[in-house]
Amino acid sequence: MEVVRLYKSVTLLVAVMSLFLMPTTLTYADSGNSSQGHRDPHVFRVIDTHGKLVGYSVTDNLVAREINGVWVTFYVQPGLGIFDSGAIYICFLTADCTGTRYVTHYSTFSEGTRVGSTLYYPTGAQVFSPRSLRVATGNGDEVCSPASDISGVYGVATTVEVDSFGLELPFKAVQ
Repeated sequence: MEVVRLYKSVTLLVAVMSLFLMPTTLTYADSGNSSQGHRDPHVFRVIDTHGKLVGYSVTDNLVAREINGVWVTFYVQPGLGIFDSGAIYICFLTADCTGTRYVTHYSTFSEGTRVGSTLYYPTGAQVFSPRSLRVATGNGDEVCSPASDISGVYGVATTVEVDSFGLELPFKAVQ
């Protein structure tokens, strides 16, 4: 009889303790699956020497930054800054490199490419076959050339001057 009473007391104690522990358990089980993903301790920001935001880390050297309402990715190097590719293809729907300028657009973000002091990125997306292209370099555009007859995804070539970000080296990642 004493054993049965002890068993009932322990059972009641465990049931009451479960009520107090359940909300904590649900909180841990839900972390990462709720709409509060901004609390993820693995999200990194890349900042400059003064703590100014360069962008949010996508990979170890690729960041995403909102520029004029468009999320743009670009490569960074801690000691050199935003990677300068030296050149980019600018495509046109005309045969003589006139009219609207386009750049390729193949990811969910707009892919930024720095050439000299200018960061090029696509806005919008459409599929077409360009008729002509120019290679834009830090020293200006090269001669107009015919483009291959291969269709692709392109967005309007939009630009921003990298100096307008006001960043100062070195860059580093922080939580």
